[in-house]
Order: sequence, then structure tokens, then C-alpha cells
Amino acid sequence: MKSAYKLTAKIVFPEGAAPGAGGLGNRQFLAKNGKDEIVLRGSALAGVLRTAYAHGKRMFSEDSKISRWFGSASEGDLDSSSFVQVADAVVNCETILDRTHNLINRHTGAAVKKGLFSLEAIPPMAGADLSITLKPGAGEIEEYIRFINNISKIMGNGLLVGGNSNRGIGRMIVDGELYLRSFDLDTLDGIADFLDAEYEERKTGVAMTGEPQTVSEILDHLVISLELGIPRGEDILVGDGQAVDYALKPQTVTFADGTEHWRIPGSSIRGIFRGWMTRLAARDDEKIRDSTAQWYELDESDDPNAYNPDFIGWGFEKPKDREEYQKNPEKLGDPILDLFGSMYKKGRIHITDAFSQTTTATDVQDRMHVAIDRFSGGSHEGALFQNQVLAGDRLRFLLSISLAMPSEKEVEWLIKTLRALHLGILNIGSAKGCGRLEIKSVSAKGCRVEAITKFAREVN
Repeated sequence: MKSAYKLTAKIVFPEGAAPGAGGLGNRQFLAKNGKDEIVLRGSALAGVLRTAYAHGKRMFSEDSKISRWFGSASEGDLDSSSFVQVADAVVNCETILDRTHNLINRHTGAAVKKGLFSLEAIPPMAGADLSITLKPGAGEIEEYIRFINNISKIMGNGLLVGGNSNRGIGRMIVDGELYLRSFDLDTLDGIADFLDAEYEERKTGVAMTGEPQTVSEILDHLVISLELGIPRGEDILVGDGQAVDYALKPQTVTFADGTEHWRIPGSSIRGIFRGWMTRLAARDDEKIRDSTAQWYELDESDDPNAYNPDFIGWGFEKPKDREEYQKNPEKLGDPILDLFGSMYKKGRIHITDAFSQTTTATDVQDRMHVAIDRFSGGSHEGALFQNQVLAGDRLRFLLSISLAMPSEKEVEWLIKTLRALHLGILNIGSAKGCGRLEIKSVSAKGCRVEAITKFAREVN
């Protein structure tokens, strides 16, 4: 029996996303179709699904090759086409947000000279309609059903799409249920139904019809949900660089429904967490290859045989290490690069933007400051400036941290980092508005939740 299948679902981007179409200079643009609609390209989403399926394949207890479903590159006369066809997903929004970021030197932690760049993004909570077609010929019906169940598990965990996920955006989740339609292509009626479904999808859009499918979760993910607050008497400022340097304002973001909320960028929190977890790993005698001292030592070396210091960003101690890691890409040897990613391998941790639960109508105060001359220690003549800060113990930010295949040691480091944040050892914000965020509540789901639950009892 030859059958085709259609998986459809409504998807949403809780923090927004940047499905890009390249850039010009220091600006990256959103992808659009011929109707000037913002789209998430089907080819990009198929690639994300392929990668997620490859990482989760050991959980599915399947020994079939990934290329069986997603195809493979041509080698001479031998190639295999993909049986997974993903349509372009038109994003249901007309608003385009601008985000400005500093390119950070991963070795020194400092901003790169002339490294300021901007990217276009869709607003938080924007949605789209997803359609995935499974073409016939990949196997028996039972194998298709098993593959569909695996895709449902992958979708249940959420996917990172559009690039720039290290900036705190790009998370895609299913809004509701997945719907499955099957078509018996051994009959004329089945073929007609399939062709009608394809035509209607192109003409009127994706239809949410068929049998509802359970969106389950893969057990090798840990997802931590945090509610953060600003303690009484504290204030913070994470500016976005849109205002002049003597009138800094906190970052805001406009949701798809038009409401405006305060934002603490996930990239800022990620940088703080990475720095502290690197310290914890070094204290545990782990081998840290991507270090400031090592980078400067190589960069300033007069030895003509010294290798390029940028290899540190790949996680290679020697140039020939690249061949070794290609043979065994599971571990890079540096636990921080393995967790947060390197030039060689993407990371396994994702920290979202933190949005205020309330709108931007309240909880902001004006401050006046005098710039200090860094050489004399005295006030800088003519450098009086003002900024705005977020203050008030009513303000709440929601943050999500997801970690794929966490080890016991990684969870331990993450908990210690959260405790340091809660106690005020780690501060967030710019120099004149650098303050404390405390954890008001914490919950977790997935694997290794016992340690998080114990920490939650300390905080909640």
C-alpha cells in the first residue's frame, strides 16, 4: 500500500525570530516571498528538522539512516531525494523589529571594534501555519507512523530556527496540536484527495484538518522556567543603543498583539552565565581551551610556528586536532565549548530573552549622573548625563533555559550560576544601572529535574 501524509500545525515564536535572507554591510534582512510576506523558508526548517532528528535518533531506537527520510548529497550517479517536503511558512505579522547587537570577541569577552550590527526580526508571539508532506516510497506504513511520532517528539521540544539563537530569539513551538492526514495513493479517490489538498494549500493556505496528534517531549531535554524580579532598592539598565549616549533607556519590545514590554536580552544573560560557568569548570580542574590568557599568548607570540589564535574558538589545541574531532564529533574536550558551542559545533544550551509580564507604562525612573575621568578619578567637565532605569519590586520577567542532553556536572554548574544570580553575586546591566535580579520562582521539566526541584525549594 502506497500512502502520503500531511502534518499541519499552528506554530508560534514566543521570543520572535530572525528568518534571514542574507545581509548588506552590518545589517541582516528578513526573508520575504513574492507577495512581500515574511516567510520561514521550508528548506531552512527541513534542515533544522534533519539536525534535530540526527541528534535524537538514538532516542528513537532506529537503525535506519537519516538520508532515508531527508535525502543525501549526490555522489556521482548515486543520490537520494528527501521524502520530507516542508512548505514555506508565512508569518502572520506585518511588523518588523530592529535589534542592535555588539559582536563580542569570544576569547576576550570584549566588544569587537566596528562590530556593531543590526538585524531584522519578527515580534514575539508572532505565528505561522506549518505544513509538512511525507511523500510515498520511504517504507511501510508502520515506518511512516513511527517517523511521524518521532517528528512529533521533536516538535514538542521546540526548535531553534532563523539563526541568531544565541541572541535569545528563534524558539519555535507548536500552538495547540499537530494534525495528520493520510492519503491512499493506490486508489483514484486517494490520489484526487491528495492533489486537492495540495491545490487548496497553495490557494487558500494551510488547513488544520485531520487526526490530532499528541505533541510529546523527548526525555533528554531539561527546560527551566524562571520568574525574575528586581529587589526593592535596586535598579537595572540594559540599553539598546538606539538613544544618544547621554540619554540611555531600557530595552523594549513590541509583541505581535501591539503591547510593549520591557526586555532583558538573552544574549546578555548568556554571556554572564557563560563567564561564571567557565570559572566553575576551571575550579573543577576541567580543561578550558578558550581562555583569555591563551588567546593573548598566541596573538602576541613571535614564534613563526605558533598556530592562529582563532583556532581556540574552534576548540582545537593544535591544527591537526580538527581531523580528530571530525572522526569523533561528540565531545570537543572543552566542557564550556561543548555546552555553549564553538566555531566547530553548535551549543546545547538556549537562554531566551526575558520579557516583563507588565507593559512599559510603569516601573521606570530617571537618574542623573556625572561621568568620571578614568585617569584622574575626578568628574569629567561637561559630561553630565541622564538615563532611565527599571526599578520596583512589582516588576517580573519570565525567562526560559533549555539544555539538551545535560550531564550531571552541567546541571550542577547551572544551579550554582542561578544561585549566584539570585544572591547578587552576578549583576546585570550597564555601569550606571548594573543591579541585581533575584529569582522569585523556578520550575523545571524533562530530565534531571531532581536537582532543580531541590534548588526550587530554596528559592520558592
